[in-house]
Amino acid sequence: MLSVKNLSIFYNCNKVIDDISFSLTASKITVLLGESGSGKSSIGLSIMRLLPNISETYGEIIFDNKDLYKASVEDIIKIRGDSISMIFQDANSALNPLKKIGDQLKEAIMIHNKRISRKDLDKKLDHLLKMVDLEQFLYRLNDYPHQISGGQKQRLMIAIALANNPKILIADEPTTALDYQTQDEIIKLLIDIKNRLKLSILFITHNLYIVKKIADEVLLLKGGKIIDRGSCEDFFSKPGSQYCKDLIAAMNLSLKKNFYYSTKKIFQLKNFSVFYQKKDLFRSYNNYILRNINFILNEKENLAIIGNSGSGKSTLAKAIMGLVKSEGEIIFYDSDSFKNNNYIQIVFQDPFSSLNPRLKVRDIIAEGLQINNIKFDDNQIIEILNKLKLDSNIKDCYPHQLSGGQRQRVAIARSLILKPRILILDEPTTALDFITQNEIVKLLIDIQQSENISYIIISHDIDLVKQIAGENIYKLNHENL
Repeated sequence: MLSVKNLSIFYNCNKVIDDISFSLTASKITVLLGESGSGKSSIGLSIMRLLPNISETYGEIIFDNKDLYKASVEDIIKIRGDSISMIFQDANSALNPLKKIGDQLKEAIMIHNKRISRKDLDKKLDHLLKMVDLEQFLYRLNDYPHQISGGQKQRLMIAIALANNPKILIADEPTTALDYQTQDEIIKLLIDIKNRLKLSILFITHNLYIVKKIADEVLLLKGGKIIDRGSCEDFFSKPGSQYCKDLIAAMNLSLKKNFYYSTKKIFQLKNFSVFYQKKDLFRSYNNYILRNINFILNEKENLAIIGNSGSGKSTLAKAIMGLVKSEGEIIFYDSDSFKNNNYIQIVFQDPFSSLNPRLKVRDIIAEGLQINNIKFDDNQIIEILNKLKLDSNIKDCYPHQLSGGQRQRVAIARSLILKPRILILDEPTTALDFITQNEIVKLLIDIQQSENISYIIISHDIDLVKQIAGENIYKLNHENL
């Protein structure tokens, strides 16, 4: 279906992909596996001819007996989103925040079917939304992306990618933000579509569990090179490189925390509800997202908030921080710390979106200190970077120059430099490979042991939850919605 031959990619003369070759076969799922920053997404974007202008590409990408890098812009526009389609990694960045979700779905269809009738367009929308289990969105087509959950955004992205029945689908981390149940549903959906349409799928991921479920063939990327390849069965039973062996070992590693138990309360939610205001023709009213949340957090203990995608986990975190409207009581038992605005901080789910792309790492970390009029110097920045096991030289880098693991550590450093008593961690390891996940978890455990700090961890990863919070879990369910 498609052949990549001797592909090399450079960013500002830095080689990120080094002379790789592989092919995609009809009705097969080829998994491109690699750690954060290994260049996986760059390969997918190169096939779509969507790499930034600072890039240089060498080699061939052959589709339909044509080299895509010799094709005209007009031919690429006809292919992109039609014969070859892509589910992008970050739905927040890929969806237009100023356009209604219905308009974005219609645009994906109409750009390659300009004469489609209104009736056929409505049928196509209905079919696509049912395919990705979003039937309820038939009545929410006038909503904007910020009004739906991360999991729902990802499903919407899949619907957009499938809008024109492509021959090749590039899926860049399509299940990263989803709970296990929804992940399985999406994986089964992609396998079913692949079998029915004889679709060829390039599935990009860092998650070995997903590789086991979906892969026909596995390509392991490290340092811009493919260092292992083979069938899914051979990949796990006969790993070739040492890195492959370490990755499989990290998959089965469980880090243990000595849990600290205390009776000293530091934080409490009482009858806490979250809502946003809606208006119709005659009235305005509160639309409740969460209702009657009650829990207590004690000193140096950790609490896990779990729930399916769309259950309101991230919304609860934002409400605690005062970023969305809420009602009920938030009680802090150390009022002096709270007055200094340092009592509670948050590490957002997606560090790529939450880190200002126009600021260097130094300025990102120092931003909270500046807002609170706290004097600082470069030594403090270097100290917190060292604590997070980061090279001090990255203080002069921009977020796009960092790997996913490095960006996550910078996001944690930005919060920790204010010495909070409570740190909210919203899906802190979702986008990271198993080796980097374990490094972040160990880092968080070590920091807690050296600092007087408690974590509220929000996750759908039950293994991660147990490592950090043990059995101290609060589950969001239908009674809270």
